[in-house]
Amino acid sequence: RGKFAVVKKCVEKATGQEFAAKFLRKRRQGEDCRPDILHEVAVLEMAAASPHVIGLHAVYETPREIVLVLECAAGGEIFHQCVAEEDEAFTEKDVVRLMRQILSGVAFLHQHGVVHLDLKPQNILLTRSSPPGDIRIVDFGLSRRVDAVQEVREILGTPEYV
Repeated sequence: RGKFAVVKKCVEKATGQEFAAKFLRKRRQGEDCRPDILHEVAVLEMAAASPHVIGLHAVYETPREIVLVLECAAGGEIFHQCVAEEDEAFTEKDVVRLMRQILSGVAFLHQHGVVHLDLKPQNILLTRSSPPGDIRIVDFGLSRRVDAVQEVREILGTPEYV
């Protein structure tokens, strides 16, 4: 459960494949949130070519919500390993590999004119936990599209990480 969404694990009956269903309310505090949700969908569709951005499988709409069916990153947030006891923490070799993947994912986004604006350990997931899988960048709700000459002057993101 995030600030603006609820994510639940789901299984496609026909294949048995696991996914993550992200439920986003179309209205919050009387405000229409559809444009922000559609922006997030557009970013995920654009980033489909990156192996380090979460994959979008399908989008559904109900009267009150838009549901994004996403790749299931079963390893969870890297945050948990960042604060883990020494015997459960990442090895130096894993850190190097994962940092390269994070930087590759961010570079891909920047090359395509997207800035995430809320990149933090809770928004970087692992495809599996043990041994650590590959990373997937998630949660593009605050992201912005910019061109090469634009600056982002908004202060957005999680206060502890800004």
